[in-house]
Amino acid sequence: MKRALSSAAAIAAAISVAQTAAAQNCYENKSQCFSFAPEPSEASRLDTGINLRSKTLSVTGDIRFRLRADDSAAGYPYADGDQMTSRARVQMAYQATENAKAVIEFNYSETWSGSNGYSDAQPGENWNGVSQAYIEVEDMFGAEDKWRVGRSNYTLANGLILGSCDYLQYPDTFTGAWVSRKFGDHDLELFVLDDDGPLQSPRPATRFIGATGKLNLSEDGPVGTIGAFYMQGTGDGDNTNGTFSNDRWYGAQGTGKLPLELLWSAEAAQRQVDGGKDVAAYRVRIERKFEGIVDSVSFTRTDSEGALHVNPADFNSAGLLHMYGGAWRSDLDTNQLQVSLRPGCDFDVDVTMLTLDRDGTATQLGDFETDIVVGKQLKSGVHASAAYGFDNDYRQVAFLQLTLFF
Repeated sequence: MKRALSSAAAIAAAISVAQTAAAQNCYENKSQCFSFAPEPSEASRLDTGINLRSKTLSVTGDIRFRLRADDSAAGYPYADGDQMTSRARVQMAYQATENAKAVIEFNYSETWSGSNGYSDAQPGENWNGVSQAYIEVEDMFGAEDKWRVGRSNYTLANGLILGSCDYLQYPDTFTGAWVSRKFGDHDLELFVLDDDGPLQSPRPATRFIGATGKLNLSEDGPVGTIGAFYMQGTGDGDNTNGTFSNDRWYGAQGTGKLPLELLWSAEAAQRQVDGGKDVAAYRVRIERKFEGIVDSVSFTRTDSEGALHVNPADFNSAGLLHMYGGAWRSDLDTNQLQVSLRPGCDFDVDVTMLTLDRDGTATQLGDFETDIVVGKQLKSGVHASAAYGFDNDYRQVAFLQLTLFF
């Protein structure tokens, strides 16, 4: 599919260019981190203006209710997961000093009685506790450095390898330390973190170290940004000899604007598997924005030779049916044509048509899929979404979600 970059070149690239930890920039290349709702920082909220002790305390959160229903024809197996779930989160950010703030997030999730188990929403496995707790400090040592230490969301490679998937009832978070610094318009980040698996399949914690980087070159040029990352298991933590503990990941990504106002983004990654076959993958996206009912048209091509993921935030990266997990979770090729419509009355409509081709000896579960997602911000402040996906073998899934941001 493509030649792997050498380890030495990848490490040098990761040290020389940047993608900051603090930005949590999972949207740069159209990640599906936040499913069926607006990106939280852009959601409509009432500004309460709470101030305590002459310092700012911000309290934000969201509560959502989601219905999932599925069906498949005889002889075409599909994950049975008719269910109703609810999740509530409250984030408190306290600006303790001019340079330091503390963030705590509480998460409560529930699977309603009579629901089938699907993903991490399992009957009898509700979760209630602290999901994030960290401090973030600017200029801690007077070197224009920025630190984040504690339990935090994090996204690497736009969520296709490592991330905090907001589709989940309890999004994955990681305990660690991230330090970043700007060099002019460019960014550099170093990190160490522990991953103990998603809630639905916990495992002994694996420790990783790595670096990310991004060169911000132009806002409207043919090459706008160039980034790279490197991550490796350290053999430390609880999982000293298991899966991931001695593997390495590295890759590059970029964005830009071509003639005819075509926006492009691309990323490629390699996983060096300890004692196994290395795995490579890429994703390329071309998008054209419009004015009017048709808001944008895009084409995405993905190709993976196998599993690159650790804990991904990639729900819907290979279709709503989620038959193959995600775009970089198996030996899978996809072609995705998406049309985004804005028909008026604050409706957003996204229609995606996919071809899916699984290589190797794995069973092919469907060749073509069509997904439709409709969203609307209601007058009450509640955001409503409805989604429907089906394939050529009559597998189908539907979602209905109501989300209130506060």
